[in-house]
Amino acid sequence: MITKIKIINSNLNKEEDIIAIEEEYELFINNKFIGTFSISPSHIKEFAIGHAISEGYVNEIDKVLVDNEKILVFGSKKIRDLCIKKPNIDVIKRVINYNLELKYWKLTGCFHWASIFNNNGKFITLIEDISRSCAVDKVIGYAYLNNYNNIILKFSGRIFKSIVKKAANSGIKVIISKSPATDKAIKLAKERDITLIGFAREGRFNIYNL
Repeated sequence: MITKIKIINSNLNKEEDIIAIEEEYELFINNKFIGTFSISPSHIKEFAIGHAISEGYVNEIDKVLVDNEKILVFGSKKIRDLCIKKPNIDVIKRVINYNLELKYWKLTGCFHWASIFNNNGKFITLIEDISRSCAVDKVIGYAYLNNYNNIILKFSGRIFKSIVKKAANSGIKVIISKSPATDKAIKLAKERDITLIGFAREGRFNIYNL
């Protein structure tokens, strides 16, 4: 909590405010320094695993160590034969219309969110983070740790090429966002046969690639 001065027209008021917490973590994958990431201090292990997988460094995790602000991931890249089926449009509509409880966004307005559903449209989990891409990493890591395959990704941010790349590396065949997609994101989605849906609000959505 901090004290802020809120100005409405000419009126000044002191108020207590809830502020999002930002922490920096250094990520190492197989002893190689990957980068420093500013994220919300929760689901750290999930973030590390999700980033390692979604960026294509590894697809099998052996061990994750968290040492204060350092995260060490050890894993390998193996040939995987996943049979991934796309859900039908009725399942996609169900996911779009599912109402998510956004606890930290409501408190601060500072959070993005990412969620995953199974191939039948059943909700699995929601994770909020100050970084949209790290929120995606965290749900991908959660799916890996809990043995969920064939998942649908629904998140709050604009759909960039980097998000489609993360999905492709993680075996995700459906991306749904309340925001639009870029041209490069759509191009990559077509190349990787990923269903891409933007401006997804209850009762309406845009299909960029099916």
